[in-house]
Amino acid sequence: MRELWVALLLVVGCSLGQQKGGPRSVLRCQLFPGRLRQLDAGHGGVYGVGFDNQAKRLVGMCWVPLDGLMKHVSVGPSGVWGTDQQNNFYKLDEDTWTQIPGELEQVDAGGIGFLTGVKHCHLAYCADTTAGTQSFNWTLLPGKLQYQSCGPQACWGVGEAGEVYVRTGVRAGDCAGTVGLVDTKPCMAKVEVGSDGSVFGLSSIGVPYERVGISTSNPRGTGWVRLRGVEAIHSLSYDRCTLWLVNYLGQVRRCFRVPSKK
Repeated sequence: MRELWVALLLVVGCSLGQQKGGPRSVLRCQLFPGRLRQLDAGHGGVYGVGFDNQAKRLVGMCWVPLDGLMKHVSVGPSGVWGTDQQNNFYKLDEDTWTQIPGELEQVDAGGIGFLTGVKHCHLAYCADTTAGTQSFNWTLLPGKLQYQSCGPQACWGVGEAGEVYVRTGVRAGDCAGTVGLVDTKPCMAKVEVGSDGSVFGLSSIGVPYERVGISTSNPRGTGWVRLRGVEAIHSLSYDRCTLWLVNYLGQVRRCFRVPSKK
């Protein structure tokens, strides 16, 4: 099979809020065993969904199947969550999926003390998780989103037309925060936030981007930088200086940041 992946993707900074002139690093990618349809990394864990909808957890170099069929999984400070083909959603406790009342098409566990998700008709919600999982008090968020993801400082979402929004000031007890429009171009399909606040976007045609200029004082960042030299990507996720890429054939790439040569 023709390989169009290259090892060097982009010269970027590894740490959140890195200043100009600071240490620089590059991303080097390697083919990883297994084939997946969707993958999510966060809080030190990596989970995925196969083409047979089998949920899996990464243990060493192996994808260990979990009971239950899912279409989307998410891992983060709020735990491990998943949604199935009927839009039921679940929390993973000791390798067992527990169904939670309600429905979600997409769920994200990246918020600290709260959960976010998208329901039918692109309605976006968030809920505090500190009081338990059986009595969520969902907060309807303004606007309509097809996808959303959260990190330690902010939540990012993609609108119906591919425009990107960010909600700052999010926290347990106030998961709605303050929303603002970031960009209308490039047209995005997904935006993923890492556990350190790094933000990666995936365009509607599968082109991956990284949001640059993000810092504590400017959580929105300053612009998008295209990650070049890769095939069209279907799913991506970032955690602990490791970027995971999944192409439309299900091939998985694990990309590490390493010091660059000046």
